[in-house]
Amino acid sequence: MKIRQFLVTLAAVVVFLVAPFAASAQKGGGGVDFDLQMRAYDLVDIQELAPGVLVELKYSTEDNFVGKDMYGTLERAYLVPAFAERVVKAQEILQRRNPNYTLLIYDAARPISVQRAMRRIVDGTEWESFVADGTKGGRHNFGVAVDLTIATLDGTPLDMGADFDEFSERSSVKGTPDSSDPATRTIDVYRSFVRGLQTSGVITKEQADNRILLLEVMCEAGLVPYRLEWWHFEYLESISTTRSKYKLLDF
Repeated sequence: MKIRQFLVTLAAVVVFLVAPFAASAQKGGGGVDFDLQMRAYDLVDIQELAPGVLVELKYSTEDNFVGKDMYGTLERAYLVPAFAERVVKAQEILQRRNPNYTLLIYDAARPISVQRAMRRIVDGTEWESFVADGTKGGRHNFGVAVDLTIATLDGTPLDMGADFDEFSERSSVKGTPDSSDPATRTIDVYRSFVRGLQTSGVITKEQADNRILLLEVMCEAGLVPYRLEWWHFEYLESISTTRSKYKLLDF
């Protein structure tokens, strides 16, 4: 798979860039206690609002595109309170539709120090567009983005047709660039694109159904996806607006 070739090619670079960071991972980068810092920035733990939401932070494991544990002991998903309420609403919508399903969060608020380490790894590669600029920060670095999927109550993820952090055509939910124009980011737009992937044989009907369910739930809750990543959801606003409204997680 293409992403695996990428990881093999950059293995030496990853080790060089991440080793100093990982060495202090008993807490976080530079020995920072990420949990304490998240709370100091007035972020909330999503499971304190919705205990049924499952959390498996991929960057607290080696199961991510970097292949390294970037978060150390951080195991909880933190978000800006108002954004967290949208995720709680999505969980309620999902469980009304199917009580045997729950949201499973892969990533939430992300310190800028981690963002910079990730960005250095992909700078100058074709994967650069998937990782926000580490100088100003992306939505995760302000606590207003969440990466998630739908799982059964025992934690088994539904098949979405592409893995988390799979940077390929199969991961997309829309063909045109994102904007802050609501007319371009409706559930009808996403549903049509995903069915197109099904029709062309990129994903199966079951995978398309699962992905559309996730999109419907999240859009009804007031969050929209990033077009290249079925798992990433955010406010429908420009990144400049995000940067002006929220505090950068500067640790």
